[in-house]
Amino acid sequence: MSGMKFRRTCSSCNATFFSPDRKASQCLKCSKKRVVKHVPAAVQAEFKQPAHGVRVAPRGTYPRGAPAPPVRREKTARSPKTTVLTPELRARIIEVFETDYSDKSVKIKDVHGEIAEKLWVKRKLVADVVRELNQSKVEFTDALKSKAIEMYKRFVENGHRPDGGRRKAISAAFGVPYKQVMNAIREWSLAQYEQSPTPTPSRQQLFEIEKTYWRELDQERYRLTEMPDRIAEHLGYVTRWQVLRWLDVLHDDERAFLSVSDPSPELQERIIEEYRNYLDLPAPPEHGLHITIADTIGKVSPRQVHKVLQIHRHKRRADYPLV
Repeated sequence: MSGMKFRRTCSSCNATFFSPDRKASQCLKCSKKRVVKHVPAAVQAEFKQPAHGVRVAPRGTYPRGAPAPPVRREKTARSPKTTVLTPELRARIIEVFETDYSDKSVKIKDVHGEIAEKLWVKRKLVADVVRELNQSKVEFTDALKSKAIEMYKRFVENGHRPDGGRRKAISAAFGVPYKQVMNAIREWSLAQYEQSPTPTPSRQQLFEIEKTYWRELDQERYRLTEMPDRIAEHLGYVTRWQVLRWLDVLHDDERAFLSVSDPSPELQERIIEEYRNYLDLPAPPEHGLHITIADTIGKVSPRQVHKVLQIHRHKRRADYPLV
């Protein structure tokens, strides 16, 4: 009987259906949803390349409901290495060399290769710059080291922060590798701390330095250049250099906050008011100053608090009459 149909139950949705195939296990609706496990080669061959480099099947050529084939991305050709030495590139090569390789026992040819790969420039450019740099370097004698330290001390005393940092400015001024300058300044600074009655001041002691500094600003008794000595004498447990370094921290580089948004004028006034209240306390709060003020106000971030206080401190020092 060619027209005979068999009553079947769908194994997927349990619906009853009729089919000429007595072994049919799925109704017509479910059989259309069945995943196709095999993709004909003819269909795969019809894939085309779109502009962004991902191979996709043309619409209507791939069986509906079938799994997508593995996505293959075409490799994009990398641009050739730079062959022109610009002033900016020279400065970048010198910076990488002095920061990462000046004190390492690595073969110079390997250094050239690593920097060339890192900056994607021709090895010869790196070799020429490094050779010229090494030939022009001045021997870092004790006399030159003393001059470098004196220059650093003047930067701290005046609150001056050159572009790129104090140590890099000294390195460029004397023609000495950056890491040698950095190490010399660190050794000298640590020696200064060791001469103090309190080589490592506590948080409470640093808080007292800050409070004394602001009290002297209000009283206007000493010149700014005299103030570190007077504060050190008054407190007795720190040296002039320790006072200078802590005041230097309190007057941080304002350029570090250029990306931080400004709170509203009302919030700025509130931050400064909270800072004045902080200076009246007998001891610093449990948490850091910026976090404490931000939590108290609730509408600003610690970085915004830090920025507002930096501007406030720099302005007070700039307006101080006894320079």
